[in-house]
Amino acid sequence: MTPAEIVLRVGRRAQDGAVELSMLIPQLLMLRVTYGGERAATVQLTREQVGELRSALGEIERLMEQEQVQLETWNGSERRTSAA
Repeated sequence: MTPAEIVLRVGRRAQDGAVELSMLIPQLLMLRVTYGGERAATVQLTREQVGELRSALGEIERLMEQEQVQLETWNGSERRTSAA
């Protein structure tokens, strides 16, 4: 992995998937998502789009922090319930 590549392990379990970020050229970023060993998506983002993504993630993170105050911490169990 070069300094221009970052891999984030994602999912509820550490090995569920990955988000890979790779700088192709100084003005173009490749974002690749894999899940369960299968490639889910690959997109290329311009520098402007990277900024928009950063801003959007910041906003989502703020919303998650606000919701965390109202909700109890997830304990790792499935939230699905079967229909009766």
